[in-house]
Amino acid sequence: MANVKVAVRVRPLSKRENAEEGRIIVEVDNKMAKVRNIKVDNRLDGPWDSREKIVAFSFDYCYWSVDPEDPKYASQEVLG
Repeated sequence: MANVKVAVRVRPLSKRENAEEGRIIVEVDNKMAKVRNIKVDNRLDGPWDSREKIVAFSFDYCYWSVDPEDPKYASQEVLG
């Protein structure tokens, strides 16, 4: 059986995504990537809406490449 390592890299928004007023809905914390469900952000919470607003996924490696000023920033050179 082969050992498989899985990595995720969060990139900055493209020009098109910025023009369409897109926003980043993923945050990276150590080996976790958390995705915010923006479709339920503006809804009232209640017993009829059981969807989670944030879903977390584990990876072997998580890289944040959105903001070069961020201490967690991973450049292309770091990723090699």
